[in-house]
Amino acid sequence: MPDPQELVALGLTRYEAAAYVSLLERPELAPAAVAVRAGIPRQRVYDVLASLAAKGLCLAREDETRTFRAADPATALELLAREREAALAREGEAGIALARRLAALLGPVFAAGRGETDPLASVEVLSGPTRIAHRALALAAAAKRSVDSAIANPMILSLEQNRAFMRVPLGRRLRYRALCDGPVLADASLAAFVAELCPLGLAVRTVAHLPLKMQIFDDESVLVSMQDPAGGPPRFTAVVIHNKGLASMLGLAFEHLWQGGEPFAEACR
Repeated sequence: MPDPQELVALGLTRYEAAAYVSLLERPELAPAAVAVRAGIPRQRVYDVLASLAAKGLCLAREDETRTFRAADPATALELLAREREAALAREGEAGIALARRLAALLGPVFAAGRGETDPLASVEVLSGPTRIAHRALALAAAAKRSVDSAIANPMILSLEQNRAFMRVPLGRRLRYRALCDGPVLADASLAAFVAELCPLGLAVRTVAHLPLKMQIFDDESVLVSMQDPAGGPPRFTAVVIHNKGLASMLGLAFEHLWQGGEPFAEACR
């Protein structure tokens, strides 16, 4: 018998999960019996069973005494999971819409509170691969002229995220240059991924070592990803800086490495 707590992951409450497991163990049960077997307060059991029925997990039988029986888990639980997935998708879409609406309303308040001379207004600090990935994808989508990228292992984005990150500006015919270090070239899957994008206009050169991951967008904004020094699985903190002077200085460093780099095709051979 599974732990009723596992059913909570499908969107049931603790009482609903316990009641459903109790119903599975018998052909039919009266509410009072469900309350005893599932450890549910008697004053709550009718509400719990009504909620289970609404979710398609039990059926009520109106006879001399009202009883309940469990629905077949083979179909009921899959339908429940699909309904929960759809509900979460709706919540996600609503959350994104709300975030964008509030950002549009609160952006001017934020700007007015900082003033034009606040140096921190041009700096974003990101932690966690999900936040870094979403910001990187947004910066790539917003680029208008060029992207210069320093790619080094370990990767933060998945191959699919990297594919989206690089294909968007390449699809708009932006100048896109990528510097890869030796470990990237030694990874067969990453080398194949880079080779896949070369026909789309990606210019690639390799160097033995890159000190950090970096992307420069339109010579105006920079995304720098720094690996945290603590041991264990790689963790990163990323900083986005919107400053033309810094972008220009890091662009000079990129250009120096680019001029000394080896063409990707030759490095592969």
